[in-house]
Amino acid sequence: MNIAQRSKVLIGFLVVFNVVVWGLLLFATRFSYSMISLGALAYFFGLRHAFDADHIAAIDNVTRKLRQDNKKHVAVGLFFSLGHSTVVLLMSIVIVMIVRGFSPTIKMFQNAGGVFGTIVSAGFLTIIGIINLFILKDLYSIFKTYKKSGRVDEKVDKMTEELLSKRGFMGRFFNFMYRKIDTSWKMYPVGFLFGLGFDTATEIAILGISAALAKNSQIPLWGVILFPLLFTAGMSLMDSLDGLVMMKIYDWAMVDALRKIFFNMIITATSVFVALAIGTIEWIQVISLKININSPFFNFINNLNFEVLGVGVVIIMITSWVYAFVYYKRVLSLKHSH
Repeated sequence: MNIAQRSKVLIGFLVVFNVVVWGLLLFATRFSYSMISLGALAYFFGLRHAFDADHIAAIDNVTRKLRQDNKKHVAVGLFFSLGHSTVVLLMSIVIVMIVRGFSPTIKMFQNAGGVFGTIVSAGFLTIIGIINLFILKDLYSIFKTYKKSGRVDEKVDKMTEELLSKRGFMGRFFNFMYRKIDTSWKMYPVGFLFGLGFDTATEIAILGISAALAKNSQIPLWGVILFPLLFTAGMSLMDSLDGLVMMKIYDWAMVDALRKIFFNMIITATSVFVALAIGTIEWIQVISLKININSPFFNFINNLNFEVLGVGVVIIMITSWVYAFVYYKRVLSLKHSH
């Protein structure tokens, strides 16, 4: 099955999954306007949560790594979102089963999971950022070689391939977490670990919706679980499309040697900035929580809205992609052709 066929299968699965979950909700709630509105809210939470900065950074970096390994996997974003939402789904089931004490339960899971999940997310992004920083340094050296000679010969192209396959010096120390991700499904456990931090409003809201419905509504308990499933449907749709778009962009970047060098240099620089910036923010949040620091700076960091921050990351990435494309077309490709 070629890449186009696999992409169609993925999109088909997402469409069927979304339609089935919405159909089950309509059946379970007997077309109740209030329940449908609540379902739409859960679905919107999933769509918005996919724009969290750590989601975008993780999917982007792993998609690029796989593409540079000459592997075209279309389901990186899907498996990451499924792993992430599995935690929300399981906790929703637990809360439904012990609904009488749902408020303390939510708080317990939030406090227990928040620090661990944030540490996993921050550690993963920091490792990726450091690895890519070494790659960026070497890519820039190769690009300077091209600037001096005005051409990309076979030797330079081979150097680029070796660099992108080795992942840099730090990759040897962190291959257990980064280099071992050589296929889409291995993003599932990464997403699961990311999801253990119940520190975002969207996740807590879904748990709260599940608990409130289990206690106060007349819909069956299996119907209550449809609300975290709607969250999953929305998030998996956006995360999957995110991975597909990024893979298409990296496909364009791999056509010729010069494009490969320049595009990877620009995008690697962007990835380093995004991964280390988001990772640093999360480390600061963990540290401030543990040592109980109260200052304007730490309060600002702790109150950052990651959904809004994720939109900013998307804008940065799109800007860097457009810059790389325009600069290559208008400057480098002309110079290279001469």
